[in-house]
Amino acid sequence: MLLSLVSLLVLGASSLAHPLLEERTGSSGCNADNVLRLLRATQRVDDSIAFCSQFLDLPASTYTVTPPPIATAYVTFVTEFQTSTVTETFVLTETSVEFEKLKKRCSSTTTTTKSISTPGYILSTSIDPSRLSSACNCLTIPLATHTVTAVPGTLTNSVSATETETTTLITIETETATITAPSLILTTPTAVCCGGKVDAPAPFSVDDAYYRIDLPFEVEVYGVKSNSVFASINGLIWLDESSYGNYWYYFTEEDTEGAPLPHGPDHLPDVAILPFWSDLFINGGKVQGIYYQISGDSVTLEYVVSAYGNAENDYHFTVQLSNDNKVTIKYFHVLNSEDGVVAIQKKSSDAVILWSNHGSNVEAGLTLEFDTNDGTVNSI
Repeated sequence: MLLSLVSLLVLGASSLAHPLLEERTGSSGCNADNVLRLLRATQRVDDSIAFCSQFLDLPASTYTVTPPPIATAYVTFVTEFQTSTVTETFVLTETSVEFEKLKKRCSSTTTTTKSISTPGYILSTSIDPSRLSSACNCLTIPLATHTVTAVPGTLTNSVSATETETTTLITIETETATITAPSLILTTPTAVCCGGKVDAPAPFSVDDAYYRIDLPFEVEVYGVKSNSVFASINGLIWLDESSYGNYWYYFTEEDTEGAPLPHGPDHLPDVAILPFWSDLFINGGKVQGIYYQISGDSVTLEYVVSAYGNAENDYHFTVQLSNDNKVTIKYFHVLNSEDGVVAIQKKSSDAVILWSNHGSNVEAGLTLEFDTNDGTVNSI
């Protein structure tokens, strides 16, 4: 039977020079005999191709696909303060994949017993094996392709790196300096100099300066009225804006202490109030200055100053002016009574009310009330 014949068919190893194939005649080497027509009939050509591929033992081409390795890197960052070393380690491992090699087919004839699934239309027909082989060889039979895909290996990348980070710890120490300042007598004072701050250190030192204070009312001394008061650091206050002397510094005639009053007009204003006329000074960094406060129809000026060359709160006093020709002076600290002049004068009238001309009768706790109406001064 044909089945047993096919089962014991001797096959060749090469599909291009198969020993069972007979060369056909004609332009293409293939004659369309009954066997070839049988195989390539439209309704059975697919089965014929499958059968002939087995019958001729055509080889399959194998392609090996090697995917790129997968790289995974894990990095751990460690940060240490102060001087520290952080080591980062990466492990690189390359894995190769080997596949079993396909055995090379022999170029000589080898006897092999092979079982082939034969379609029924071939079994039912008595066909000579050589004609069947020849007809199969005339079919266009695609070679089977086997694709072998390799499982990607694990690529571990190992990199060693050493990083040294130096952290400098900066410590900022804040020193707090305590400044001792006298308590101001005025409850709601306004600073007229030195940055305009109350109970705050003067940002710079001030010498021989004076300041103008504008009032919402007039004050009166020796019958002179003004709504502006001028206050010199050197313990001098005046009302007349038109005064033209150099009144911003302490002056005694030819530097002779105890020169008789009144002075003027170039040494002192015509109307001059001298709560403590001396060479006084405001020290930068100390809570010192001139302050004022308005209450009703009166204004009170408060002095906190040093003797020139000193840095302490040497002189502290207040001066109250109103519209009744009276002046009240209160002393809270006096370093040296003999360093200054305490008086009120009007040079044009040759009038002076004197309490002390470099004398020793000015001290803390003293209150003086000058009345320019009758030219008197009283200690209260």
